[in-house]
Amino acid sequence: MQDDLKKPARLQYWTSNRSAKPENSIEFNTLEDAIAFAMTQSPSNMEIAWIRTEGGATLLPSRISALWEMRRHAA
Repeated sequence: MQDDLKKPARLQYWTSNRSAKPENSIEFNTLEDAIAFAMTQSPSNMEIAWIRTEGGATLLPSRISALWEMRRHAA
């Protein structure tokens, strides 16, 4: 996973009614940036974030949170 931190990623939000729409996704230059955005931003009516890595892995909210904590403790 550490190798993926510097690779592009897509952040996808689910709306409050649990639908994931393409227009609710955001491309990031790095997975690190996507994680930071997911953990520090709260777009209205979009409560649940998940991230798809360049390699195709899907990071659910619990994994995003864990990576955020690892990053904070490493700094």
